[in-house]
Amino acid sequence: MEKAKAIVFERPGEAVIRQIRLPEIDDETIVVKTHYSAISTGTELSIYNGLTPPLDGNLWYPLVPGYEEVGEVVRVGDKVGDFKVGDRVMANEVRVYPGYCAAWGGQVEYAVKNPQTSPAEGDGCVKIPENVTYQEAVIAYLAGVARKGIEKVGIEKGDTVLILGQGVIGLSASQLAKLKGATVIVADLYEERLEVGRRFADYAIDTSCEQPLQRLKEITGNELADVVFEVTGDSGCFSQAIEFVKPEGQIHYQGYYANPIIITQYHRWFVKDPTITMTCALRSQDKKEILSLISQGKFDAKSLITKEVSVDDAPETYEESNNNRDKILKVLFSWR
Repeated sequence: MEKAKAIVFERPGEAVIRQIRLPEIDDETIVVKTHYSAISTGTELSIYNGLTPPLDGNLWYPLVPGYEEVGEVVRVGDKVGDFKVGDRVMANEVRVYPGYCAAWGGQVEYAVKNPQTSPAEGDGCVKIPENVTYQEAVIAYLAGVARKGIEKVGIEKGDTVLILGQGVIGLSASQLAKLKGATVIVADLYEERLEVGRRFADYAIDTSCEQPLQRLKEITGNELADVVFEVTGDSGCFSQAIEFVKPEGQIHYQGYYANPIIITQYHRWFVKDPTITMTCALRSQDKKEILSLISQGKFDAKSLITKEVSVDDAPETYEESNNNRDKILKVLFSWR
């Protein structure tokens, strides 16, 4: 197996389908036949628009994007344990390709996974439980990103948690915070996203027609939030989080901010004495835990899927997703 179909960004704003050369296969390699992948409307569309800064100093076009990928194991090297042909797995990133940049290389027909192509902590394959569909398992990646943030913050029962932004990470954080026993308040500018967010939250704030600070005070009796999750990915919203948190509360940043961030007057932050944290990416245990929650019926992945299309429609689908972020949560590509 030397070549496979892949989605390639030839340059910003141009997605095409290409046959590309795959990384070398050795005794430490698992090969996964992709069944479904998805578009990340944060990092992936930033790369599509040419807005992402160099990844560790090494981002260039043409590139293979994506990191939400699931499929079936079709080859297992002699030095690989724990997996067998036929296993259903989350495959996700492939970080090395001959002749193409990998950013993060998941939009490919066959994922070649070994310590060279998938070296990071969260890169390894994870088995999908029998009662979890491939489509649900695609959602588990960004839900795992949200879980890493939830665990870092250490939400406790009775906390009031405000989640700014109801993309897939925000909606996932809402569900996970509820499982911790928190009172969850969600906010977003777009009604389509708030419609989904209301399913998982105690309160919703429509920032297109409500004053968010005033509404938060009404909900909390002027107490504000113990924890604010900022997951809009909008650099202009970054500093607004300080308005909503209690003195000595916590602000956690988990959006992907493609543009520079300007912090407002230091005094506004200083006098509140908040704890400020952020997280990047995820860990293998996050993927396993989300899959387990889906399997147990404790996490709703299906509600986060907007639609499913053939991978052959990828060029048009990227353009549509880019132009309709307010209406699209998650588009799945079928590779079968």
